[in-house]
Amino acid sequence: MINDHTLGIYRKYSVHRENDPEGKHDECHFFVLDSDHDKYAAAALFAYADACKEELPRLADDLWALATEMEERFNAAGDTA
Repeated sequence: MINDHTLGIYRKYSVHRENDPEGKHDECHFFVLDSDHDKYAAAALFAYADACKEELPRLADDLWALATEMEERFNAAGDTA
């Protein structure tokens, strides 16, 4: 059966950037993380926060807070990666 467990990266979502008046990102490829259901997304957000913290400290703080909340929620549900 073909599903998320058998496929790698594939087109699954259509993403539109709200603040791109010149269309700079029209042909860009985006990777979507589901912060409500994907127990692996928190690890990706922690890594991204660490990578951008020098240049984008506010974004890093927000990502760290979101990832921490996700970990706590998934751990409370007994759904750890």
